[in-house]
Amino acid sequence: MWESGVLAHSIEVIASDLRTPPQLSRALRARRRALGLSQAEVAELAGTSPQWLSGFENGKGSCGTHRVMRLAAVLGLSIALHERPVTDMDRVFAAVTEGGSGTR
Repeated sequence: MWESGVLAHSIEVIASDLRTPPQLSRALRARRRALGLSQAEVAELAGTSPQWLSGFENGKGSCGTHRVMRLAAVLGLSIALHERPVTDMDRVFAAVTEGGSGTR
């Protein structure tokens, strides 16, 4: 469900124990597909190009993910993806990107 241009959802584990960039890429691609969003839609919302997103989802190129994953490993951590509740900051961002004042 979309709420003011922001996806409203409950907290749920999407992917856990992500230890490699390809795992992160696959988890994010699966999430995009599960939401029924195209690469073009997500790229526009994220402020990037569909080409970059395609490369990221397919494990091509470097977007700093390798460094993040390596740092997490050094610290004995893994990365987990969880849905997060819509926050006031999300609403402000949505209003600003829609050309509003951000004070809705």
